[in-house]
Amino acid sequence: MSRLTTCEWRPEVLGTLRALGGEGTLGDLVAITGLFRWEVIGALEALMTSSHVHVRVANSGDIVYHMGERNLLERGLDRWRSVRSPRSAEFAFDRRTLRLIRTREGVISYAELVEHTGLPLVEAEEEMARLAESYGGVPHPSWDGHVVWAFPELMSSSHGRFQSREPRPGWVRSDDPMEAARAARRGLVGRLLHAIRHPRYFRFRDRHVLRRYALGHVIQTALQGKGVVSLGRTVKYLQARAGKRHVSRSAVLAALRQLAGEFDAPITEMNGDLFFGFRNVKRQFLASHVVRRQIRLGNTASGRTVFDSADSPLSGSRRDLESFDRELFASRVVTKKNHDGAALPD
Repeated sequence: MSRLTTCEWRPEVLGTLRALGGEGTLGDLVAITGLFRWEVIGALEALMTSSHVHVRVANSGDIVYHMGERNLLERGLDRWRSVRSPRSAEFAFDRRTLRLIRTREGVISYAELVEHTGLPLVEAEEEMARLAESYGGVPHPSWDGHVVWAFPELMSSSHGRFQSREPRPGWVRSDDPMEAARAARRGLVGRLLHAIRHPRYFRFRDRHVLRRYALGHVIQTALQGKGVVSLGRTVKYLQARAGKRHVSRSAVLAALRQLAGEFDAPITEMNGDLFFGFRNVKRQFLASHVVRRQIRLGNTASGRTVFDSADSPLSGSRRDLESFDRELFASRVVTKKNHDGAALPD
């Protein structure tokens, strides 16, 4: 058995396989660990080299990684059970994002990523590009000119339809989920600095917090109707969340103007109030829904096994002979049909 470094091993990959009952697809492992695609592939290659993990290929082309014999599984785990990834905190937020993608059938829009992260749209576009590079995202233009992103590899599973609750959107919490994730990476000192810079009592004076709360009101309103948001109702919405703490009308107006700039929302003044038309938010959610129905990414790895690296030489030979017999039988059936007068293909 070859000796592997922790970096090559990525112990969370082996632990995840065990938690999945000993087998899983690349999509299963990437989505659950939050590791980058190439890191999981590198870990699997190292594990296969050491015979801790095997690969099974079906005639459908689906690939499943599995742990082979149970006594080998236990020996491998005993050695690495206590090893913890030094970067586990770094991927905590990525895991939540990947869970969002899987619960939304592998397709999300920029607006949905903004809802999840609380990021400004420009930063969300940069984050989507990073996710696409790290997890195999593919752009799909929608019928009305918007672009949504599909992640087909994340939707391949050996365990049937992926079922999990969606993570809470970024506007539900006062803390910036992206900043909180970055603080977690820096350890205890980072979390303390984050708490000092973002005291909960004064959060409604923070323009970033007001924007996230206003974003929640915008998205809820857009999805429930035509997406027209008034300044007056937004102030009341935020004031209800703030309780006894005062919410500045001018600060709310600044937050709405920022969101309007991000989503190209027209602004109209009527009867002393301002109205913002966030139709593009609903259109982006609708665009991703349409693409989901078009491409239907959910896939359960299945089919007859044509190769398994866990096979002994004898088992492998037997499998090859069985496959040859099936192909020979199928060719005889086709020949007989043609001989009996069945129409030949053009």
